Amino acid sequence: MSRQKRTRRKEDKAAPDLTPMIDVTFQLLIFFIICTRFKVDERNHQVELPKDQGPGPIGVPKESLTIYCTWDEAAQANGYVVALGARGRKPVEGSYARVDELLIYPSDGPSAERAKRERYRQVFERLVDAMQSYIARSGAKIEKVEISFAHDATVGAASGTVPWVFVSTAIDATTRLNQQREEAGQPALGITFKFADALGAYGG
Repeated sequence: MSRQKRTRRKEDKAAPDLTPMIDVTFQLLIFFIICTRFKVDERNHQVELPKDQGPGPIGVPKESLTIYCTWDEAAQANGYVVALGARGRKPVEGSYARVDELLIYPSDGPSAERAKRERYRQVFERLVDAMQSYIARSGAKIEKVEISFAHDATVGAASGTVPWVFVSTAIDATTRLNQQREEAGQPALGITFKFADALGAYGG
């Protein structure tokens, strides 16, 4: 029996301890993770689409500048509002004037006539300046000017029209604006009349 035990002990082989090797492997893995630097191409994946296919470039949409006549029947006066189509309405400061402040009657003397011409010039210049400023700030590609001369913009001309002196003032202001645009090398804007507001209630 003693010989068999001795023989078995001699046949036993020593097994290596793998714990240190596992520790070293993890340390190397952590080292390479920390020290690795990825290239820019590997992190920033940009899609290169064909430039000769698909829809063309999207341009600035064409818009119309609208001049609203805001007629006050009780006061027999009118003011102007400029807008982009039917939205973004902005009142024109200093444009509110009564009919008798602008119309020249045969009974008016020289001083009254000069005062009315001066008042017309003020309203006219305020409207031109407001149109120029609105076009510049909007950033839109304006192709025409619409003049809304109805009492109620939501109904249109069927609700009645403002006195022609205010409509002609808007036309004159658009003509002056086109003259300035042509002098600056810009295309002239067409003039049309707006008979109904597409957005419904005024001030929308």
